[in-house]
Amino acid sequence: MSKMKTIFNAVDAISEKIGRAISFVIFLIMTITTVEVVARYVFNYPTIWVWPINRQLFGVFILFAGIYTMSKGDHIRIEILYDHLSSRMKLIARSIALASFIVFVGALIWQGSWMAWSSLTVGETASGAFRIPLYPLKLLIPIAAFLFLLEGIVVLSRRKN
Repeated sequence: MSKMKTIFNAVDAISEKIGRAISFVIFLIMTITTVEVVARYVFNYPTIWVWPINRQLFGVFILFAGIYTMSKGDHIRIEILYDHLSSRMKLIARSIALASFIVFVGALIWQGSWMAWSSLTVGETASGAFRIPLYPLKLLIPIAAFLFLLEGIVVLSRRKN
């Protein structure tokens, strides 16, 4: 049991550190957007790189923000129904939720890995004038999904009622 607790604490620590680090991406997105607004409206010199970069950064933020949110127990739950269930039904509901979560995230890991590998092998880039590489973001999808799976197992396993 102590090994499981150690593993659970390690997963929580990783989620916490990544979540805190990734929170600063929002400041980077705001700074880049400010540069674009000033360049466009003050100097009449719009950029071609801001929106593709911001989409990539926001994608990274969303991937890891979900993990952090789950580690803090801040995802929305339908407690109006859950709170009225018996202890046995709560256990069944948690088991169904865990199984559904594992299937969904497992499919995300599987398909995300395939998509990331395909993107990496062809050196996929964005279309348009600013051809930013897409494969770095796509490589993060299965990594984030795996961490999400670990954090989900931790959260759903720890939940008492």
